[in-house]
Amino acid sequence: MPKFFYDSDADLSAIRNKKVAFVGYGNQGCAQALNLRDSGFDNIVVGNIDDEYKPRAIADGFRTVSISEAVSEAEVIFLLIPDEDQQQVWKDQIRDHLLPNATLVVASGYAVAFDLLELPETLDVVMVAPRMIGAGVRDRYVAKEPYPCFVSVERNPSGKALQTAIDLACAIGATRGRGAVESSCLEEAGIDLFAEQALWPAINTCFLQAFQVLKGAGFSDEAILFDMYLSKEPSEVFERASNVGFFKQLKFHSKTSQFGQLRGTKNSDGTALKAQFEKVLHKDILSGEFAKYWSNSLAGGATELEQLWKDVEQEPIQIAENNLGLQK
Repeated sequence: MPKFFYDSDADLSAIRNKKVAFVGYGNQGCAQALNLRDSGFDNIVVGNIDDEYKPRAIADGFRTVSISEAVSEAEVIFLLIPDEDQQQVWKDQIRDHLLPNATLVVASGYAVAFDLLELPETLDVVMVAPRMIGAGVRDRYVAKEPYPCFVSVERNPSGKALQTAIDLACAIGATRGRGAVESSCLEEAGIDLFAEQALWPAINTCFLQAFQVLKGAGFSDEAILFDMYLSKEPSEVFERASNVGFFKQLKFHSKTSQFGQLRGTKNSDGTALKAQFEKVLHKDILSGEFAKYWSNSLAGGATELEQLWKDVEQEPIQIAENNLGLQK
């Protein structure tokens, strides 16, 4: 069974005095830096490029410098820039500026799990990964409400990495309530990538095909889209599922809906889907092949992503949305 960590497991008395650098002040960087400061951390610096986030960091009262300068001062470094940028930024602006015996904190396990960062032998590496968008991390901290979070130790030359991870999780409000759960960078990244590359593509395909089948039966675009998702019913379903369980949320539906969904699920043959999921997880993700492919794609300018967007713009469901005047 995984281990959970709570406020009672943390001791902020020593770690509050350490100098902390946030690399990136986007949604997670902003939220976590503010939470840390409100937990009594007074020695925080933000390393950020000259983008739209830098003025916000300055307005929030943080000393904001270049990434390399911030890292060169810090005992604890939060790496909170997008996965696709971490490998190059690490190589160009972080790796050669680290203090000996520093601690690297990641909120996404991707770069660490797939060995995209060249890590010094003396560097502690931990993950503190809120399972929530940055705005939620901040709002729940202020409201003193719990939220789910993964914690892991990936490298521990100091022998103190686990306590550091717990303390930092507590400082951002992640050890309240049910507590933060012990995980790993590979587990976090593997599940995340699986959702992105297997689960959601299957769901996306269902919606694409469902739209075409219903349209072929003569139903109007407006009626189809409003019934499938523009009414926001799916978001309400997932909200219920997060509170009471995936299938138990069906009890909030009509008996007709319950019968149709349960019967349809029982009669569906998921063998081919399971086989596809297994392939994606093991051959593409856990093997590291996707990470290599994506890194090479980024190095080449990510032109394939641009083409994928062009392709999806031609889908009948996308054209129907455009005709309805949805925001682009």
